[in-house]
Amino acid sequence: MDTPKYHIGQIVYFAAPAVKRGAPSGAHRVERLLPPENDQHQYRLKAVDTGRERVAREDQISGRMTVEALAQRLYEAGNTTNVPWARRDRTVRDPWLREALAHLSRESDDI
Repeated sequence: MDTPKYHIGQIVYFAAPAVKRGAPSGAHRVERLLPPENDQHQYRLKAVDTGRERVAREDQISGRMTVEALAQRLYEAGNTTNVPWARRDRTVRDPWLREALAHLSRESDDI
């Protein structure tokens, strides 16, 4: 089995299956890695806006660009300080994460 795509603390976009009720899509933070099931990595996720936790398979979050990856790209495009994304704390990262979430929301509205 390959290595997990996501790491603890990373913000990802959870895409809930259409048949499951009560599992809204949106931005979630990876809380912990869980044992694989049926050759699929699993993650414990916590919703950024509500704090609600759920378990998700990797294929439920791998279909979209991760919010953090987009935030990092946006940050690096406008970064004049040359301080790497990995060295920034939450006070700098959070506005970029909100911008990435807004961007993904606009993108999903266009679909």
